[in-house]
Amino acid sequence: MCKRIVIRRIGGPDVLEIESFTPAAPGEGEVAIDVAAIGVNFADVFCRLGLYQAAPPRPFTPGFEVAGVVSQLGRGVTTFAEGDRVVAVTRFGGYTTRLNVPVERVRELPASWSFEEGAAFPVVFLTAYHGLVTVGRLAAGETVVVQSAAGGVGTAACQLARALGARVIGTVGSEDKRCVAVESGASDVVVSRDYRVWGAIDRLTDRRGVDVVFDAVGGGGLRSAYDALRHGGRLVVYGFASMTPRGARRNWPLLAWRYLRTPRFSPLQMTRTNRTVAGFNLVYLWDRVEIYANEIRALLALVQRGAIHPFLGKTFPFHAVSEAHALLQSRRSVGKLVLRTDL
Repeated sequence: MCKRIVIRRIGGPDVLEIESFTPAAPGEGEVAIDVAAIGVNFADVFCRLGLYQAAPPRPFTPGFEVAGVVSQLGRGVTTFAEGDRVVAVTRFGGYTTRLNVPVERVRELPASWSFEEGAAFPVVFLTAYHGLVTVGRLAAGETVVVQSAAGGVGTAACQLARALGARVIGTVGSEDKRCVAVESGASDVVVSRDYRVWGAIDRLTDRRGVDVVFDAVGGGGLRSAYDALRHGGRLVVYGFASMTPRGARRNWPLLAWRYLRTPRFSPLQMTRTNRTVAGFNLVYLWDRVEIYANEIRALLALVQRGAIHPFLGKTFPFHAVSEAHALLQSRRSVGKLVLRTDL
């Protein structure tokens, strides 16, 4: 018997339940993984709160990334062997001790990495790479603003931008997170709990503007982020942290207010200023295997060079998943949070 975490109803961290199940054998082209570590992401919190549109019908198991050991091969799989240490991505279902994954979504775990480091790697670095490189076209010598620079994606984005030769201005919500952003690659850090950062960024750039804003905050601040771009600048949006409820319940009037405050951008205005506004969510690109393959290849090359590395925040035992969610939702966490199954 194996264990998995399920969401049967929406609510606070306490709604996460652990159940036993009998695993199915891997299908054709699949790899069965005995999961040792699992990445925890903000999307998992939105799933629990019933605010993630892509989530499957309840009950379901959340989770997008795992690291572990190959325990069984499906028919036709020749690229891995039983006992291989691997990292994999999945479209939900990752909060489990055993998982079948299509072989094209599995990669060898770097030899020097722990399982926790492996589980902390794919989602945040793929998000950072897709946003900064594939969509944002960030180049050496440019200036990028990384919002929430001490979080999982933020620390990955700072490292990646530094590796690309860009100047990184990070924003964080408290003074104690400044050192995390600096360690990850930010040359300048702006501290503001309410996201009022643009005046300070304007001064840091001598009012010349920035080339890319990588934004996970969303909401009304997107207008200020757009205005901070120089001609040819790109605003890349991948999250809406400003709309995350603080507690277990959804406050629909507040969410509606924040939604209505989200700015709309005119194509006429964008043509006059040569600015770009783009948004993405990797879960809706699941079928684009070629995008994943190209981006993970580029990232693993950077890993081999020693240019990037997962920034582990805190590791929780599997049964303490509610504690991990509570910490992530509190916005007091730094780096990437990981569950350990102790298999």
